[in-house]
Amino acid sequence: MLATLFALALAQEAPEPAAEGEPDGVTADDAAPAEPTGPTTVKVGVHVNDIMAIDLRSHSFMADGYIWFRWSGDKDPASSMEFINPFELWGHMEEVNFEEPEELDDGSFYQVVRFQGGFSQKLPLYDYPFDKQVLGIIFEDSVDPVQGVIYESDGITINPMLTLPGFEIGKPALVIEAHRYETQFGDPRQSEPETYSRARIEVPIARPILAYAVKLLLPILCAAVSGVLMFLFRPGHVDTRTGIGITSLLTIVALQITSNEDLPEIGYLTLLDKLYVCAYLVVIAGLLAVVRSTTLAEEGKEDAARSFDRRTLLWLTLSFAVAVAYLINDAAR
Repeated sequence: MLATLFALALAQEAPEPAAEGEPDGVTADDAAPAEPTGPTTVKVGVHVNDIMAIDLRSHSFMADGYIWFRWSGDKDPASSMEFINPFELWGHMEEVNFEEPEELDDGSFYQVVRFQGGFSQKLPLYDYPFDKQVLGIIFEDSVDPVQGVIYESDGITINPMLTLPGFEIGKPALVIEAHRYETQFGDPRQSEPETYSRARIEVPIARPILAYAVKLLLPILCAAVSGVLMFLFRPGHVDTRTGIGITSLLTIVALQITSNEDLPEIGYLTLLDKLYVCAYLVVIAGLLAVVRSTTLAEEGKEDAARSFDRRTLLWLTLSFAVAVAYLINDAAR
């Protein structure tokens, strides 16, 4: 009887056998918890060091700067970063500051990418030369969609000494957005298009209004005003009056050809083109009015011809001024 009780006590004190696949002495409760699953959040920051060589004809500009990444986990988003709008990719330079990502005190990783090269940017020129543009540099992770990597803004700075000849630079911004590609890129394993986390560097620029008004608008105004001066001559001076009008017309044509040399081939009228059209109409209308006043003078109606000239001068000048003011005000909105 005592032997039986002693055997039962030993059986109760003996440890349970380990579960299959677990080492002896380790229970299911002691197993390491599974790592959390989900996308890696990557903090992205930018410093714009320089912007140069804005080329309207090729729809491009050059930029130089730094992009830094901070993240936790095994993925290296700096190595898989890809620019979306490069221009002349062969001329791009990208290099990392550290051979291997630096581990920070909190266990996260840090890497900086220096970039320099051209970027494609289609600039709308409807309000040229008073247009306001936004230069954009776009990049995203080339490997993982939003299920794997999500960007988060860590801010943007710009070189305080940066100057861009011919432009005034506004406050830059770093915009983070999710971009969905409307294609599976021919991959039959994907049931629907992927969405990627995308970062867009935006640098607003604008041309100085006063400087461009003097450089581009003043010659147009001078040519148009010179054209209407033909009405200050008596109707009998036909050769002088028509000579002034034709010279003004040819001057406006030459100015437009010269000003369009720096612009790309576009299928719409810029603000400058509309101002040229107004100047053409003023001078052509003036030449037609000269024909009318000359006819009146030849008919012996000298006073009527002089009166007609004065009214035409006033009407053309006011019409041109109103049209120019309306177009400039509409572009400034």
